[in-house]
Amino acid sequence: MNSSNHLHASRNQSGSATLLVTVILLALITLVTVYITKIGLLEVKTGANANRAKEALHHAQAGLDYGALMYLDQGSTFAAGSIAVGGTTVSVIGASSGGQYTITATGESVDATGNAVVKESYGRIPVVDFGELPPLMSNGNFPPSGTFSIVANPNGGGTGVPVSAWVDSGTTTGGASWQTCNVDEFLYEGNNATATHVEQDDGFILCDDCRCQQATNTICEAGDVADPSDCIDVIEDSSIPDVFENTFGINVTGSGAVPSAWSDYRDAVADQTIACGDLNSTVGDQFYSGGDKAGQLPLIWITGDCAIPANTQVGSYDSPIILVVHGDLTMNANSTFFGIMFAFSDIYTAAEDNNLQINGSPTVYGVILVNADVDLPNGSFTLVYSQNILEKLSNNVADDKYIIGRRAGSWTDF
Repeated sequence: MNSSNHLHASRNQSGSATLLVTVILLALITLVTVYITKIGLLEVKTGANANRAKEALHHAQAGLDYGALMYLDQGSTFAAGSIAVGGTTVSVIGASSGGQYTITATGESVDATGNAVVKESYGRIPVVDFGELPPLMSNGNFPPSGTFSIVANPNGGGTGVPVSAWVDSGTTTGGASWQTCNVDEFLYEGNNATATHVEQDDGFILCDDCRCQQATNTICEAGDVADPSDCIDVIEDSSIPDVFENTFGINVTGSGAVPSAWSDYRDAVADQTIACGDLNSTVGDQFYSGGDKAGQLPLIWITGDCAIPANTQVGSYDSPIILVVHGDLTMNANSTFFGIMFAFSDIYTAAEDNNLQINGSPTVYGVILVNADVDLPNGSFTLVYSQNILEKLSNNVADDKYIIGRRAGSWTDF
C-alpha cells in the first residue's frame, strides 16, 4: 500500500473520532445546561413562591396586629373589618368566646397568587388589677385589739389558701376578741343565719349585721393565739412590699425608684376635686356608666385628715370607689364603705405617719390599705373581702387604660 494513502486514511479516522467526541461533549454540555437551567428555573420559582408566601404571611400578621390594636381600642364594640397592607387587603374577623377575642387575618402576596391565614386569641387587661390584694394590708403595726371580724380572701395565699391580713408587724393589746372566718361562716353559721341578707344581682350577699365571732369554725380566734402571727391567715412579715407600689404599680421604693412618683400618679389619675364632706352613698356613681366622670378610674384622693361620720355610707356595691386619704383617716360608728380604703402617708419623701383609726362598729366591703400604722381602739369593725367589688374597680376604666394580652399557644397559621 502507498504510505501517503495510509497516512491520509489515518488522519481521516482521527478527525472523525475528534468530531464524534466533540459532538458528544456538546450534547453533554447541552444536557447539563438544560438541566442546570431547569434547576435554576425551579429554584427561581421556589424562591418566588417562598417570597410570595412570606409576603402573604407578613400581611396576615400585620392584619392580626391591626385587629389586636383595634380590639384594644374599641373593646366590646370591635367588629370585623379590613385594612390595606402592602398593596393587598387583609380581612380581620373577630369571634368572642369566654372573655377572649379570637382574631383571624387573611393576607395575600402583592401579585395575589399567594395567601396565608393566621389566628390568635387575645384578652383586654386593665392597667390596674386589684385582684391579688388581701382584705387588710399594712406597712406598719397592726395591733389587733378591740372586737373585729375579717372575712378572708379565700385564695390570697394561692388557690384555697385564705389570707385575712398581711402586715409588717402585729402585737395583741388589751382584751382583744377579734376573729377571722370564711364567707360562708360569716353569712350562715350561728346567729348569722337569721341576720338580714341582701343578695345582689351577681349573687354577692351583703350582711351588715353578720360577725365572724358568731361562727363556729373560724379560721382564727384571738383567744386561741398568743400573737397574731400564730394565725395561719394573718401574715406578719417585715419584708412586706410597699402597699402603694403593690396596689398601683408605681415604683417608689427599691432600685431605680422615684420617691415622688406617687404624687405624679395622683395628679395624673386621681380625682382631687371631691372633698371629705362630699363622701356619701352616691359619690361613686359619677365614675360609672352614664356618670360625669365615666371611664375614669374611680380613685378619689383627699389631702388632709378625713373622718367619715357615723351612720354614713360611702360608695355602693354597684359603684365602689378607691378612697386615698393623705392624712389621718377615721371611720366612725355604723358607717359603711364599699371599695378600697387607703390611709396614705408620704413615707418616701417626708417620713410621715398618718393613722387609720376605726371607732364604733363600721363595715367595709372590700379592702383596707395602710402604708403606716393602724390604730384600733376598743371599738369593733367588720371587714368583708369581695372579689366582685375589686373586679368592678379594675374593669371600670376607659378603653385607653387597657393593655392587650395574648393567650399563650393560641397563634396558628393553619
